[in-house]
Amino acid sequence: MLVKLIRARFGQIRCSLLVIVSITLLLFSGLSMNVNAEHEWDHTYTINGEVFQGDGSTASDVEVKIDCSVGKSEPSLCEENLGRSERTSMSGKFQLALHVHSTDHGLRLVLDIDGQSFNHTINLNGDDGQQTEEDRTVDAEFTLDHDVSKMGMYIIIALVGMTITVPFLYVIRNSKSSTNQPQVSRSSLKKKASTSVEMARCPKCDVKVKESNLESHLMKVHHQSESKAKELAESVKDE
Repeated sequence: MLVKLIRARFGQIRCSLLVIVSITLLLFSGLSMNVNAEHEWDHTYTINGEVFQGDGSTASDVEVKIDCSVGKSEPSLCEENLGRSERTSMSGKFQLALHVHSTDHGLRLVLDIDGQSFNHTINLNGDDGQQTEEDRTVDAEFTLDHDVSKMGMYIIIALVGMTITVPFLYVIRNSKSSTNQPQVSRSSLKKKASTSVEMARCPKCDVKVKESNLESHLMKVHHQSESKAKELAESVKDE
C-alpha cells in the first residue's frame, strides 16, 4: 500500500517537474527567438561561442557581455547593443545576438567574459566579399587564463536537489500518516469494545443491571434460589 502510494505521488511530482521544465525551456527559446527576430538578417550578428577554463575544461555559468569601457569596443557597437549579455550553459556554450549595420564590417568588439577581455573583429563579408545571411553567424572559442568559481553551479545543484527532495519527503510523510491512521482507529475500536459493558433487564423488576450481576441480583433482591436465578438469567441472555 505504502509503495503504491509513493509511486503514485512520485509520478505526479515527476509529471509536474517535466511540465515546469518544458515551460521554462519554451520561455527561454521564445526569448532567444525574440532577440533574433528583432531585426532583419542584415542587421543581426550572432556569435556562437564556447568558453574554456585555464585547465581546458568548459566554463559554465559565466557572464559574457560587451566591454564598453573607454578604449574597448567601438562606440557605435555599444550604442546599439547596450546591456546585451548572456551566460554560458553547463557545457560552456553561449549565443550572443548583436544589432549591427553593414557599415560595421571590420569594427572591433571587445567581449568581457568573467572579467577577462577578448578582442573580436566584426566580419560581415563572406569569402566572395559579399554580405549574405550565412555570414552573420560566427563560431568562436575563448579560453580564460583562470579557473571559474564553482559556487554558481553548486547553488544550482543544491536548488535542483531541494526541488526533488522536498516533495519526496512530503510524500513519505503523508504516506506514513495515512497508514498509521487506520491502525489508530482499529486500536480505538478494540479498546472501546473491550471497555463496553453488557447490560440486561431484570425479568422481575424491569431494572437494568450488569449482565454478569443479574443472577446475583435475582437471588439477593428477589430471593430466588440459585438454580431459579440461574435459569432466569440464562433466559434473559438468550433473548
